Amino acid sequence: MLILTKLIGILMACMGIAVVFKPETMKKMVFFWKQDKRIYVAGLLRVIFGSVFLLSAPQAERFPWVIYFSGVFIFFGAIIIFALGLNKIKAMLDRWDKKPVSVLRYMGILFIAMGALVIYSA
Repeated sequence: MLILTKLIGILMACMGIAVVFKPETMKKMVFFWKQDKRIYVAGLLRVIFGSVFLLSAPQAERFPWVIYFSGVFIFFGAIIIFALGLNKIKAMLDRWDKKPVSVLRYMGILFIAMGALVIYSA
């Protein structure tokens, strides 16, 4: 289970790197997830990723609380997606689409840091 957690951390860091060097990547991701009902697939992925983190937290070598907190945070994001519904989530994604490049780069840095912390903690 820790291997999956590390792979998710690597995915997070790689997404962050892509956004830092090419912020349009974030806009493309937002556009992709806004299509039809794809946001529900994202919610399902968040449930899976959050569950992986929560199940692997007790096995974490360094900082299990980081893995546990990340799992709760990711899982909570999935609940929000399903609770708010399609229209409200699409409106939130529209706001992200209008953010300046500097904000997107800061989010990319946050993704890199979070991914690195997950990798180190697992």
